[in-house]
Amino acid sequence: MGSSDKESSESAVWPPKWGPERRLEFIDFRLLWDGRLNRADLANFFSISIPQASIDLALYQERAPGNMIYDRQEKAYLASSTFAPFVTSPDAHSFLNQIRQVEAQMLPRESTFLGWYPPSGVVLHPTRRVDAGTLRMILYAIRRKESVRITYQSMNHPDPTEREIGPHAIAFDGVRWHTRAFSFEHDAFRDFVFARILSIARGRPMEIDAQKDTAWLNMLGVVVKANPELTLAQRRAIELDYGMEQGSLRFEVREALLFYLLQQLSLLPSSPKDPHQQIVLANREALEPYFKQLPTS
Repeated sequence: MGSSDKESSESAVWPPKWGPERRLEFIDFRLLWDGRLNRADLANFFSISIPQASIDLALYQERAPGNMIYDRQEKAYLASSTFAPFVTSPDAHSFLNQIRQVEAQMLPRESTFLGWYPPSGVVLHPTRRVDAGTLRMILYAIRRKESVRITYQSMNHPDPTEREIGPHAIAFDGVRWHTRAFSFEHDAFRDFVFARILSIARGRPMEIDAQKDTAWLNMLGVVVKANPELTLAQRRAIELDYGMEQGSLRFEVREALLFYLLQQLSLLPSSPKDPHQQIVLANREALEPYFKQLPTS
């Protein structure tokens, strides 16, 4: 890195000076979840002047008339009784995900729109290592449609082996990240865990058609319901937990990720039968053809 690049990076401020639309989103978010904000909140977060913050607040009032009122005693803008977010998702996950990312040290608090921060706690799973250089090389290969040569520690071999793979996607199974890639060794698409890649180098232009990875492209409907062996009160509580409608919840997953989903939910056929299991598969018969563990390396 040259001296000018170093000076540039050291002088960079967080957050960047986003445009007015981003600042309107900030105002909307704070009114939705904090119920209030003032000009200093806006000015400090975006490193803008107080006059510019006043202009942004006036623009917000123009775009969403009646959404906020100025309280002279508190010297702050408060969400009105008729407030309705117009650029921010009212979904609770938009707020809770930011809390989770801060608690998990995935994001610094100052990079979020959070104002008042409630006492919070998050159950953290052991993190799986992802080397930044490996990730960059995989992303480059996906963009350029090239293969990569890797040294890989498989669970099926005692010693690392040399492989050539053609990555076309990345995936998260709820615990770890992996790349979905064509394995030239196996003549099939497989999953390669980032943490098990010990070395990586550029390969060659790849002519493998990712559209042939049918397990990746195929979307499966998964339907779960409360375990019928539980009491009526327990089933009702679980239905509320999962937001089930008419006693079930349906969502989609890639066929290539089905095994991981069922594993996370303890719904694999091989999972020990647990009378206290909260949910069960409601469409087990439809999914049975896909229950085999997909080839992994």
